[in-house]
Amino acid sequence: MIAIIGAGIAGLSLGLALSQRGATVTVLEADRVASGASGVATSYLEPRLGNTAMRALEREAMRRWPHYAAQLEEETGMSIGFRQDGQIKVSLQEYKSKLDKDLTLRTSQQETFKQLSGDDIRRMEPSLSPDLIAGAFLPDVCWVNGRDVCQALAVAIEKSGGMVVENDAVSSLQFRTGGVEISMQHGSVIGVEKTVLCAGIAASEIDGLPDDIPASRAVRGVNLVVDQTGLSQPITHLIKHHRGNLCPRENGQLIVGTTYESDQWSLDPTPEIIEFLYQNADSILPSVRDLPLLKVTAGLRSKVGDGNLRLGCSEEQPQLFYSLSHGGAGFLRAPVIGDELAEFVLKGVKGPLTRHHTHG
Repeated sequence: MIAIIGAGIAGLSLGLALSQRGATVTVLEADRVASGASGVATSYLEPRLGNTAMRALEREAMRRWPHYAAQLEEETGMSIGFRQDGQIKVSLQEYKSKLDKDLTLRTSQQETFKQLSGDDIRRMEPSLSPDLIAGAFLPDVCWVNGRDVCQALAVAIEKSGGMVVENDAVSSLQFRTGGVEISMQHGSVIGVEKTVLCAGIAASEIDGLPDDIPASRAVRGVNLVVDQTGLSQPITHLIKHHRGNLCPRENGQLIVGTTYESDQWSLDPTPEIIEFLYQNADSILPSVRDLPLLKVTAGLRSKVGDGNLRLGCSEEQPQLFYSLSHGGAGFLRAPVIGDELAEFVLKGVKGPLTRHHTHG
């Protein structure tokens, strides 16, 4: 049996990939499925620019997402909010040079986009500001409802014969010959052959971790969720601007985000942070303050060291694997990381991603 600690996108996507390969999987979650950063993420799927191995793998993950989403919905009968409406990058006059540089790089890398004038933008999204002078439409960018994805993955794991245990934190690990003994907060003890740590910043609360497991730091992301049903033309595309994004959700909701605050551990954003988000959006969606504020969400992304992804196996305790430092790219990379890390955990086989980002 393999235990996965953490029921966010990293742990659940790995859990399903392992279950599909015949492994007996138990996912252990201190709170509820997607109770951390995965449950409040904007969760848009956009590969970054560049010619590195990671960028290539992000593009591959993007290509896999339509099939991944369709298969997950078919297996579970659940909607995950997968949207393929594309992204509109928008620019005010003072940020036009930044947009031009971005589009020049996209052209050099043969990325698909269509340049837009300010009038083009407003034809596509009439509610946006008349001060926007240029932009680009990126048809391949998609997004999902992160919480719904995680819930569907949990159901799919259980349908495959696995278990998802909620509301019981892992207290400590003890390593035995040929296995791991996991002590739970509520008193139970679970014996498994292998364990994969996917708990992000919560891993610091577990006793018995070997010294070679990298420590994570928090990067807080705060979003406003507003009701946009009062707009005569609600936003339908993902809008990316110089200081944030606007992301439409089901039921007439719109996410206004997102902060990126290093070493902020509080999940209770101050009024100043809320005002900061409003100020960022004012020049893009002038009516944003008139839209009813439904809630303010906050999540703690996990980062290790330089912020790059960390996949690996402890040299001190080879029964322990880890999948850490996903930052804001966990959803995008899930179809690739899930498969590759599952092969590594089961067989020690490294694919392109794990070759570049596996330690141990």
